[in-house]
Amino acid sequence: MATGALDVDHSALDLLTQGAATRYFRRLLIEASVLPQIHVLQHELTLHVAALAATLEPASGNKLRRFYRWDILPKLYRRYRDRGRDLSMEAFIGQRGHLAAVVRFLAWMDAKEMSLGDLDQRTLDRYIAHIKTREPVEHFVRWATRSRLAGDLATHDRATRNPMSTMTEEELWRATDLLLTDESVELEVRVAGLFVLLYAQLLGRAVSLRRDQINVSPERVTVQFGATPIVLDDMVGDLVRRQLSAKPRRGYAAGTSGWLFEGLSPGTHMTAAYIRLRLAELGIRARVSRETRMNLLSMRMPSAVIADVIGIGGHTADRRKRRSGGTWSNYPELRS
Repeated sequence: MATGALDVDHSALDLLTQGAATRYFRRLLIEASVLPQIHVLQHELTLHVAALAATLEPASGNKLRRFYRWDILPKLYRRYRDRGRDLSMEAFIGQRGHLAAVVRFLAWMDAKEMSLGDLDQRTLDRYIAHIKTREPVEHFVRWATRSRLAGDLATHDRATRNPMSTMTEEELWRATDLLLTDESVELEVRVAGLFVLLYAQLLGRAVSLRRDQINVSPERVTVQFGATPIVLDDMVGDLVRRQLSAKPRRGYAAGTSGWLFEGLSPGTHMTAAYIRLRLAELGIRARVSRETRMNLLSMRMPSAVIADVIGIGGHTADRRKRRSGGTWSNYPELRS
């Protein structure tokens, strides 16, 4: 690319082995406005699927590409691209793991010189009984059945998840006080953790907040998690002010990042995994803390308000309200 032998575009980088180094270089060129903006992890996942398909027999490889294009990709678009976001690293790693399980299944069928149309229930059950990762294979089989690539095969329904454990309200407030007052904890960990503990934010959404979602005035700080901005408590607001004025973590480009929690990789925010690890070292379990806060909010606030300020769907808020025992059937009259 530097000598002109290859055009300076994404297709030139696609020729490299896709991994952390190539990903960093691609993001660096995007951040420097040398390459156009793309969703890097989604692009890399698509290249990964093409590489996996090439390891299979042509017919099986074609089915894998179709499965990705017509089943997985639309769901990823709805959750990420249509909202203007790239895949989260957790979603990227998870999808690679699921696809690996499907590839092992297709390779097993290739080794037996068997097509999806030849697959019978007994053979499928025997294969699933001997693997640990069942759900991706069953998901693929359900898609193949709907697409008429396989016969009418039965799969097990996904097991109902056990309700997530919670903590007491006193434990939640002790964890909150720790993040509010302990100056030995990194500022970004404190702020992101407080968004989870106080405002029931998913950690992945907390770390992907943009600076334009925050409004600072001499009197208050507001954050827009959902449709309605939230006025932050003064102590939390002061920490957010400090986070906004903190020195940039990156050393690869000039200018100000749009992320509240800037990552080390060009153009990215911090990962939820890093914040989750640091919180765990402090004895704070992010998922359990959020579950507890959601239950408390559902018992004390109408579901419509929760949906507006926290940024969750109305149906999700209603389910939370019913699960927690909250009753706000008279809220429409009170609001009007």
